[in-house]
Order: sequence, then C-alpha cells, then structure tokens
Amino acid sequence: MNQDVGYRQGMHELLAPILWVVENDTLNIVDIQTEHLGVDEQILDMLSANFLEHDAFTIFSLLMQSAKSFYELGEPDRRTSTISGLEPNQSGTSPIVDRSKRIHEIYLASLDPELADHLTAIEVLPQIFLM
Repeated sequence: MNQDVGYRQGMHELLAPILWVVENDTLNIVDIQTEHLGVDEQILDMLSANFLEHDAFTIFSLLMQSAKSFYELGEPDRRTSTISGLEPNQSGTSPIVDRSKRIHEIYLASLDPELADHLTAIEVLPQIFLM
C-alpha cells in the first residue's frame, strides 16, 4: 500500500501487539452459536476469527498513516529539526532514528543523566528502547 516506504525494520514491532490483541479478542463462531443462541450477529461478525488477518491489517494500515513518517528515509520534517535546535538530517537516516537519538541525548540526559549514561554504556540504541 505504501510503496514509497515499503517495509522497514521495526514495523513488525508495531504490528505484533495489534495482532496479539485482535487474536485474543476473536471468538470461535461455532462454539458461540451453539452455546449462546441469542448473541447478536453483528457482534459475531466483528469478533470472528475468520477476519483476524483482515482486522489486524486494517488497524495496522490506520496506524501507519501517522507512523509512516518515522520510517521514511531522507530528510525529516524541518520543523522538528528547527524546534530542537539541531540541524536537519543530511545523512539519510530515518526520522525515527534521529528523533530517538534526540530524546536520548537531550531530553533523557537532562532528566535522568544516570539512566542515559547507563543505556549508552551497555550500548542499547535509542531507537530500540524508545520504540
């Protein structure tokens, strides 16, 4: 659907909790129909396991409408760069990497320098713990 972005590392981390929740909310229609004859048909359709992939894909697609910018390569939104006082990205890294780095190096470092130093010392990349 978004051929300009395609798949990027980390998108599965957004999809996984969606898939988990949708799967846990599904109902086995055969069991429900035999046990509870008075259940509303619309509820059965909405919670049907037959539509698990469809529902997860639809929710993921809606999420990606706002999260897409984090996965686009190239120059990020100049407003974000100017607000933080940093130069716009010229290296071609993704905006999520740049924003994560800014959160770690500026905001976290000023609020909790010990934690920021610890995460740096154990070499945990900001985009990993901030996803």
